[in-house]
Amino acid sequence: MARGPLPPLALVYHGVAEVPLAQDPDALFVAPADLRRQIARLREWGYRLVSFGELAEEVGAGRGPACAALTFDDGLVDNLQTLAPLLAELGVPATVFAVSGWLGKPHPAATWTRIMTAEELRALRAAGIEIGAHSVTHPDLSALSYEQAREELEESKRQLEEVLDEPVEVAAYPFGRATEETARACRDAGFRAACVTTGRGDWADPHLLPRQDMENGGTLLSLRLKRDGHYEPLMRFRPARVARRIVRRARAALR
Repeated sequence: MARGPLPPLALVYHGVAEVPLAQDPDALFVAPADLRRQIARLREWGYRLVSFGELAEEVGAGRGPACAALTFDDGLVDNLQTLAPLLAELGVPATVFAVSGWLGKPHPAATWTRIMTAEELRALRAAGIEIGAHSVTHPDLSALSYEQAREELEESKRQLEEVLDEPVEVAAYPFGRATEETARACRDAGFRAACVTTGRGDWADPHLLPRQDMENGGTLLSLRLKRDGHYEPLMRFRPARVARRIVRRARAALR
């Protein structure tokens, strides 16, 4: 258990699979065993694991401390094949933010795997995983106009709701970046909450909620630093970045 109140926490993953770092330059995949260890550590600290939608509700009601959400961006097929059974076994909720225009297509940064089809996305929802929107084409919405960002978000919401036959109320910004105009476009597109990444954002703004990146080769120490908001400030220093590379390479060599 951690001393003092636990801060609200949202973690962002992508794929769940054993992928060597040499094959995963963007560090998009976390090994199932690592995910299990991270979930166990969150519970040891005293976190209650919730979906992103519930986390947003709890934060808005002033009950965010000691709540943590696991989120997974893009909608990779391993989220159904590997992640869903793992979460069901552990009794853990989660949220998958799907790129609606990528359904059934190879992942641009990992062409050896693909995004879920519409049918698979429905199966994931039936397994109890919350589904959110991650745009139609995965552009950097912070670089678009208000109108363009709103169109991307509205259309993604519409397409996913058509697939799932239910409301889609939460969103994640591609690349984790958003301006105040982007957040306004998201709110006006009909989403009640949305999130950024890399520790950016503000727990006081439901459309700019912060998430911490969880990458291939990440350690429990890095999870602790991210929990406490120390990781990103530390990574501004070159020695810390060098140490991170060394640790990742050593872990990769041991696998």
